Amino acid sequence: MRVLIVDDQPLARRGVITRLKRFNDMEIAGECGDGASAVAKILELLPDLVFLDVQMPGMDGFEVLRALPRESLPSIIFLTAHEQHALRAFEVHALDYLLKPIDDERFAVAIQRARRLVESRSKAEFDQRILQLLDDNSGKYASRFAVRTGSRIQVVFADEIEWVGTAGNYTEIHSGGKAHLLRETMNTLEERLDPAQFIRVHRSRIVRLKCVRELRAIGNREYIVKLSDGSEHRASRSYADQLEQWLSSAGC
Repeated sequence: MRVLIVDDQPLARRGVITRLKRFNDMEIAGECGDGASAVAKILELLPDLVFLDVQMPGMDGFEVLRALPRESLPSIIFLTAHEQHALRAFEVHALDYLLKPIDDERFAVAIQRARRLVESRSKAEFDQRILQLLDDNSGKYASRFAVRTGSRIQVVFADEIEWVGTAGNYTEIHSGGKAHLLRETMNTLEERLDPAQFIRVHRSRIVRLKCVRELRAIGNREYIVKLSDGSEHRASRSYADQLEQWLSSAGC
């Protein structure tokens, strides 16, 4: 199993690495000390298992998972120093965690569980429990997304996205005049964006509400939506109810 260790404390990372070396089937693929680096490493290295610290400054462990495409979720063993937090967030969803300071016996049990998970067909169920945890903890909607730009991984914040379009089987998010490919479907991405901030106007378009500058009716309950970046998007009749409801709430 290829393993990535994510913790903002170097001593904590060394403790996990030292324990992992006792298991011949564990290969340490890398380590990192912050959330943004963790997202990049997970997408680059595709580890089987990640030891993920929950309480990190800046981008915490939950935000790391929210930034990942849902099909790229590795198996996770959470690291936490707060027992109450662990009981509330992890045991409810039957997810494995280790309390700091780490107990050697408990560490071995977590490794055994991780082996069984990777070798079994229960990974899809595990992923669903992770997604439910994210929905239940610290808000439902994604605050940032990890996108690949050449050989680099870049983090794009949700509040910087102007509009989203389809790109084959994936989506393309537009921010600051740049387009970034995201390996998620339009339907999946729509679920991750806050509906108070974004609206779907076409099967191939989602726009940020505060970027809307002009609506031009073209008949049959269809519109041309012009955004602050100058781009124009056709709003289809299928999504007219949502758009007209927003117009009504704005007093139009």
